[in-house]
Amino acid sequence: MLATPTNNPQKSTTTEAPSEPLVHVVEDEPAILTLFRNMGRIRGFDIATYSTKTAFLQSFDVTRPGCVVLDLNLPDGTGIEILEKLAEQGCRMPVIFMSGMAKVSEAVAAFKLGSLDFVEKPFDLDVMIDTIESAIATDMEQRNSSACFEEISRRLARLTPRENEVMELVVQGEPNKAIAARLGLSPKTVEVHRANVMRKSEANSVAELVRMHVTFNAS
Repeated sequence: MLATPTNNPQKSTTTEAPSEPLVHVVEDEPAILTLFRNMGRIRGFDIATYSTKTAFLQSFDVTRPGCVVLDLNLPDGTGIEILEKLAEQGCRMPVIFMSGMAKVSEAVAAFKLGSLDFVEKPFDLDVMIDTIESAIATDMEQRNSSACFEEISRRLARLTPRENEVMELVVQGEPNKAIAARLGLSPKTVEVHRANVMRKSEANSVAELVRMHVTFNAS
């Protein structure tokens, strides 16, 4: 007998740590929700299912990695409305948009609102699994990049304006004497500022400082 979907998220497993990826499935068809739960148990995905837009928006936790599998038509709204809400919140979690009756315009709207992929119903199970795995990998990569940027930002925020000036010239490969001449400082003062830059940035070498500088300015 097929399980009846409720307005509360249902997880296929309960033993995984909260940091493990979670696949959110928003769908009002009981058979499809059951399919995803079974897929989660078999393939090791932690699955949360929601049968309405409201249930999902009330329970969704953006801090946990994963992805969203989202149907177009729901009893209390549309998948597009959910995507609009997530976009308003600045959510970058990958979304897999699925529908059996989607128009081209709806698919385009979904992509513009951050949908990672579009899967037509009825879908091939292997295709859906591959798409979910790709979406989770994308989210993990985005989160790692974001965490790296935030850590670098935190370190570089320690620098004084003068230390920032010295750092800019250090990463350009300028020697201490040239930096001193450019900034009107003594070479010894530049050495002190340079040492402070390395200590505050926690860079173990100039090469690492350059990588941090490039990452910070590229984001």
